[in-house]
Amino acid sequence: MTNIIVLLTDQQALHSIGSYGSGICQTPNIDALAADGIRFTHAYTPCALCTPARASLLTGLYPHKHGAIHNTGTHLPFSPELIGQGLSVYPSTMQESGYQLGYAGKWHSGIINSAHDAGFTGYGPPDYGNCWESSEFEQYLRNNNLKRPEKILEFYAEGKPQYGYGDASGYVDGAIEATPSGFLTNKTIELIDQFSMVDRPFFMMTSFWGPHAPYLPAADFADMYNPQEIPEWDSFSDDLRNKPYIHSIYRKYIFPGAASSNWDVWSKVVSRYYGFVSMIDYQIGLIVQHLRDKRLYDDTLIIFASDHGETIGIHGGAFDKGAMAYEEVYNVPLIVKTKGNHNAGSTNHDFVSLLDLPSTFCDLAGSNNESSHGKSLVPLLDGQGTNGREHLMSQFHGHRFPVAQRMLWWDKYKFVLNFADKDELYDLDKDQYEMDNLIDRSECSEVIDECKHRLLISMDEVDDTLGPQARHLLEREI
Repeated sequence: MTNIIVLLTDQQALHSIGSYGSGICQTPNIDALAADGIRFTHAYTPCALCTPARASLLTGLYPHKHGAIHNTGTHLPFSPELIGQGLSVYPSTMQESGYQLGYAGKWHSGIINSAHDAGFTGYGPPDYGNCWESSEFEQYLRNNNLKRPEKILEFYAEGKPQYGYGDASGYVDGAIEATPSGFLTNKTIELIDQFSMVDRPFFMMTSFWGPHAPYLPAADFADMYNPQEIPEWDSFSDDLRNKPYIHSIYRKYIFPGAASSNWDVWSKVVSRYYGFVSMIDYQIGLIVQHLRDKRLYDDTLIIFASDHGETIGIHGGAFDKGAMAYEEVYNVPLIVKTKGNHNAGSTNHDFVSLLDLPSTFCDLAGSNNESSHGKSLVPLLDGQGTNGREHLMSQFHGHRFPVAQRMLWWDKYKFVLNFADKDELYDLDKDQYEMDNLIDRSECSEVIDECKHRLLISMDEVDDTLGPQARHLLEREI
């Protein structure tokens, strides 16, 4: 069995990574992992929301099955005592196979209270976790003679300061070591050292809180990017004509400050976001370098991924995530550096999902995860053909208010079933930024019918609770 390290970011847009095509944002350490590993171009989150995605990462199940369909801490219906009961999670399998389990960072899975409750050693506070105010972070600052940085906030997506400042952008006036990212890197290195002293393999997950808002790079990274050199998004001029009405609701009423800001404002927000990304990339470099120093790098499988993407100003100033199933939100980075750097520098274009990771972990541990909706990536990592997927589904159940959506990717198309709104169809080869909704085009009727057919098959395969409703909506038109 091999050591495994998962480096998970929170809400990272694919276009913020050099090896995925960013010409501005610098991510040399993530790019180095891609050069030594396999880069997946068609990796998708099962749900573009933190708690559902992270619960799926634990179980390999779609949200309708594990039950955590909304974020914990919201005022939407959420019954922690009723969800997650009787579900198998990969940490149990890894532990039974002899792995040491380590965790550092954001938890927010919903179905299990904390990383410790799931069997991990390390730091994984309940729910979202507020590292800034935790006793562990305070002790870390004292032990390392670090001054607590001051948060300098410059932008509010809601148009005014809100409790918690989760919708803000700015920077912290302090050293990178004195940020939560620096703390998590230090904790990760401590756990690697602890595990390497025992003659058993280890599984380590480091889950950064960034670059999720508030975008707060440390002083050394805050001005790394000149806003004037960041070009306007191709979709920034989108008037949302022929789009679902819910897109306008999110843009205009949920985050009015973001929607009313011009590109001069947004380019500075993006520059802070990019600075945050580069700061986390720097921390990833420290972790990787420590593995090299310990002579563990070559024998460790390293996975880099994000729980979901980020709008960061697309389509006229959209902020955060929600019922806008754009690629920037659902298409996530996934890089796997295998033991021995097998297939280094290769690219895989199969449809894969974060749902596949628990099955992959169990497979690497010599076990299986038969209840999973995912597929092990091990055959792909070994270069044994494709995974056989012709299409892939994701779900959304709402954020801030209930919204039901199902997304299907097939060939070059993406179909979005909006249960109470206008559906969407995009040709991703011709329309990368999803400006032209083809759902009403008569010449696309055969493609639409095929997408509907494949979506219903996908929902039936996993016993989707909304399957009957989807069939009622779609079959009459096929």
